[in-house]
Amino acid sequence: MALDDTRTRPPLADRLLGMAAFLTAIVLLRCLPLRATLAAARAAKRLARRPATTAEAERALTARTWAATFFPGRAACLEMSLAAFLTAAAFGRAVDWCIGCRFRPCESHAWIEAAGRPVGEPALPDRPFRVTVRI
Repeated sequence: MALDDTRTRPPLADRLLGMAAFLTAIVLLRCLPLRATLAAARAAKRLARRPATTAEAERALTARTWAATFFPGRAACLEMSLAAFLTAAAFGRAVDWCIGCRFRPCESHAWIEAAGRPVGEPALPDRPFRVTVRI
């Protein structure tokens, strides 16, 4: 039985930007201290020309997800959200990169937001996360 692959392949430019952003995110998070990664994210956000719409943020997520399929290691929410953030910045669109936590049970998570709303996250989370870092 064949698997139904309903994923769409992003355009070539999106794939290239997504791959570059994903690799940059991996290098930043694995080779540099967090303060350097946060400084690089702030610099990338300053390069963005205007705020992203939800559709533009989803475009960045699609490019990031495509690039992540080729990564042989573990890529969790921190790497994935930073890659989406950098992809949107490469498109010239500003999204917010959020790192947060919640309690009972204690959990941390990272995501991107456009227009003040999380993108690519469940619409009604069972327990919302509190933002501790927003860039």
